[in-house]
Amino acid sequence: MASCTFSSSASTPVSLKTIVPPPLPHPRHPTRFTSSLPCDELSALGQEDGDEAVPVPDNLLSSPRMVRNAVYSFVNPEDQSKNAFLLSWNKEFAKELGVDSNKIERSQWSEQELDQLVKVLTGGGRKIPAPQQNEQEAGKGPRETQPWAHCYGGHQFGYYAGQLGDGRAISLFETVNPATGQAWELQLKGAGKTPYSRFADGYAVLRSSVREYLCAEAVAALDVASSRSLAILSTETMVVREEGGEPGSIVCRVAPSWVRFGSFEIFFYRKDRINLRRLAEYVCDEVYKLPRDDPHDTAAFTELFRKVDLEVAPKPETDEPKHVSAAVDGEAQGAPVTEKQPKALYRNRFAKMFEQVAYRTAIMVSGWQAIGFCHGVMNTDNMSILGLTIDYGPYAFLDKYDPLFICNHSDSEGRYSFQQQPGICLWNLGRLALTLENLIGAQERVDDLDWVRQQEADAEKEEQLKEGARDLVVEILNKSFRDVFLKDYRRRMNEKFGLGGADQVKDEDLTEIVVPALAWMDDYEVDYHQFYRALADYKVQGADTVNENGAQIEVLVKRLLPTPIHMARGSVAVEEIKGWLEPYHTRLVRTDALKDDQARRVRMNKVNPAFVLRNWVAQRVIERATESVMKTREESTEEDLDKDLLDRILWMCQHPFGEEGRSQSEETTTSADGTCEITRNDAGLEIYGEYVGPVPEWGQGIQCSCSS
Repeated sequence: MASCTFSSSASTPVSLKTIVPPPLPHPRHPTRFTSSLPCDELSALGQEDGDEAVPVPDNLLSSPRMVRNAVYSFVNPEDQSKNAFLLSWNKEFAKELGVDSNKIERSQWSEQELDQLVKVLTGGGRKIPAPQQNEQEAGKGPRETQPWAHCYGGHQFGYYAGQLGDGRAISLFETVNPATGQAWELQLKGAGKTPYSRFADGYAVLRSSVREYLCAEAVAALDVASSRSLAILSTETMVVREEGGEPGSIVCRVAPSWVRFGSFEIFFYRKDRINLRRLAEYVCDEVYKLPRDDPHDTAAFTELFRKVDLEVAPKPETDEPKHVSAAVDGEAQGAPVTEKQPKALYRNRFAKMFEQVAYRTAIMVSGWQAIGFCHGVMNTDNMSILGLTIDYGPYAFLDKYDPLFICNHSDSEGRYSFQQQPGICLWNLGRLALTLENLIGAQERVDDLDWVRQQEADAEKEEQLKEGARDLVVEILNKSFRDVFLKDYRRRMNEKFGLGGADQVKDEDLTEIVVPALAWMDDYEVDYHQFYRALADYKVQGADTVNENGAQIEVLVKRLLPTPIHMARGSVAVEEIKGWLEPYHTRLVRTDALKDDQARRVRMNKVNPAFVLRNWVAQRVIERATESVMKTREESTEEDLDKDLLDRILWMCQHPFGEEGRSQSEETTTSADGTCEITRNDAGLEIYGEYVGPVPEWGQGIQCSCSS
């Protein structure tokens, strides 16, 4: 990673007749999202009229208002390019995004290219040169992007909040990596007001931008689906928050799609079935690439299974809930669900879409639980339709293991505590299912639009649609969320404990080893991440039973327990740890592949990070980045010794596994005071060091608020 030098303001005069391409991927034209979905009527004025269009003033485009019958609004980022500069550039993701291979490194850019990049990413320019699509467009020069903000609703802390939307995020353009075919949507967070800003200013502070920029990469490196980060910039804007005035910032974040559960909810609660279906069609076609339902298949299904036409089918004799939400809530609360179902259930493409969402959400949250990640604000407007971790706010990685840990001090009731996350995902999926129940419930007749409208126009017939949806949704949530979550969580935890991959998972591993070990960690306030790194050093060769490893167990316990707890309860902890160590030890010595101590250590340290982006580390980066920004803006001559810390921590987030992930070119030395090991990566940056050691006392249990 290149050193974080603050040079080249976007306001630097550039005497060029043509626009210099910034080191960004080429925009896709037309944009799939905006060309497929309904636009806010006000912002759509003049957009298709070419050079003759009379543009709507920016202050009107961004004025807060209720937006009806639309999925998005065209809105221009506020120009914050004056005296803006680039804080960090994520060259590793730039390569994945499809940036020209000759422009991945900052050292490969000209001053003009850097200026243009900063200008585009801070709202000062939207003309981006791109390959022309056809001969008619040849010679027309750079195409101007049409940025937009997304309209959505959502449940916040369990209550539907109405219209929300991108209040400070503006999507700049879509792109497709030509090598992989992967589509991406670049979004600027902190780009100014949009119609969805309500009473907010649309800005982002450096503090929150740094946290999102780093954590998206940290989560992705730990094998959990996430949005990604491309760049973070400092702006001259001073932003007022609860803590007072803070430096402004913009982060360029990227995802294949930013559609959320709340994107569907806003149409559902407005009873806008037409646009709800249009959005569902878009997600099926463009996001999940699901094939259309084959008319021959649906006709054959009807002929084979529908002995009585759905229009005159008798109402089922059952006391089961009539709506998806009631069924899912009953499931979430542990209430039994009757097994009675129709003879056959047809999964149309909307049911398959929901199945995919449930599956990906299960994989995402199982990853959170395994890596010890707390999201903090799992509102439905923060839930990705692709099962991505998005909208990093008051997140935290666990320090000591505490299933009740709440990382968001705004969450007074603990709704989003660490142990609640899987259940909240299930609840949120229930809210999404509620919006899709008519589409799912129509089953094989979903494309018979006249028939669907007839059902929806009659309360009793619509109830039958909902009943069919309920049966399908409960089945999907059981198979594609519950079962998938448990299976993936078992796999991840087995790998963390060194018990082999998915093909070696045993039923008793979770109940006899993993759960008791977590309970032991909780009882003795053990650091969740250091536990696995220490356990990787546990040796079984030469010891057939736990009792033969007494001295080693004492060393392990002393290493793991905080000093005061070890002094008070160390001997008891040694005896109690044997409760799960005994089946663990036995499991290892009985399998040749697991008994090899060195091989097992290598495997464990490839999935258990040495470096974790704990809140205290993020706070240290924020403080140093803030100091560096202020020195740069004040043109201070004082030497900034730690100005590359942001890039260093980004590198560690992307390479969290310590010694097992080191390249051959890395050099290791000892710090001047002898307290920690210092490693320099191939870019010359100091990495690991103090940031893989114990959590300092001041940094333990840091919480953030929703405004972070």
